[in-house]
Amino acid sequence: MKAIKYIYLLPVCLLAACGGNQAEKAVPQGEPEKPAVKLITLKLEPVSNKLNLTGEIIPFDRANIYARTPGYVREVKVDIGSKVKKGQILCILDAPELNATQAQSQSNSMGAKAKYETSRTTYLRLLKAAQVPGAVADNELDIARNQMKTDSAVYQASRSATQATKAIEDYLVIRSPFNGVVTARNVFKGDFVDNAGKTMLFSVEDNSSLRVDVAVPEAFNAAKLKDNEATFTVSANPGQVFKAKLARKSDAIDPQTRSEIWEFTFPNAGGLLKPGMFAQITLPVSRPKDGFMIPFKAVVTTQERKFVITVENGKTKWVDVKTGFTNKDKNEISGDLKVGDQIVAQANEELKEGTIVQVKP
Repeated sequence: MKAIKYIYLLPVCLLAACGGNQAEKAVPQGEPEKPAVKLITLKLEPVSNKLNLTGEIIPFDRANIYARTPGYVREVKVDIGSKVKKGQILCILDAPELNATQAQSQSNSMGAKAKYETSRTTYLRLLKAAQVPGAVADNELDIARNQMKTDSAVYQASRSATQATKAIEDYLVIRSPFNGVVTARNVFKGDFVDNAGKTMLFSVEDNSSLRVDVAVPEAFNAAKLKDNEATFTVSANPGQVFKAKLARKSDAIDPQTRSEIWEFTFPNAGGLLKPGMFAQITLPVSRPKDGFMIPFKAVVTTQERKFVITVENGKTKWVDVKTGFTNKDKNEISGDLKVGDQIVAQANEELKEGTIVQVKP
């Protein structure tokens, strides 16, 4: 009897289970929820940035001095750190063979002068005698005149050679080309130096005013510098801020670094800064025209593209952009955008194109 009861109950349970599944399937599914986004309205505003770069401090003038004629160092009159004036003697060279050449040149010039004076006197006498008809043959007078001209030319040539030798002799005295300080000395008394440019004798620098060269990236080439002035610091004077004026630009982009050299000048009357220092320079730059500045989170960057998401008629659209200047919390963008366009404030690539969204208040 117990077995019969179980036979009747089993179909009933199966029917109940089937009825339950059909009831669940009959429950209607709701529409997908629209993503809620906050929008930003694009508007034109000033685009500025503080560009932090590394610059190099170099002297206003620098001269590496070499010998113009070979010789031995007779005397050195300065050392590194010596303050020098324009034309001041740095060292004196000695060239014995040059002295012999000078003596020979002077001797040749004196001989040529004597010969010229003799031929000139002879010609003048014959010219005076020729005033008496038949006293001097015309041919004899012509010979005397030509000889005088030849001797005159030889004499002038010997004088030029003597002057050239004297000029070379002046090369033995090495002088400073401008006011400055001797920053390098590579010779000592008795050293032999040549004129092949192998040995630099001295380096002289004018540090009363300094240049600060900085390589500005190509993207900032057309930017304007506020008041044509920059500030910079150096590690040797921590906490001290210096100001420098923009003097010139190279007006060319270096193909290797894709940058342009901007050169600033700094009056270094107190000698506080030294050439060769690196400067951490800040450039307050701005665009000539206003542009679009949006929060960083509004720009989506992937391996394939960089874009923002606009919303028009409640649907999203991806718009490719390029970024430029940045500040603390905003990024400059450019692309197929216009004033009044609305973009998603916090965008991501999960928000696909064509998605219907609802706007957060």
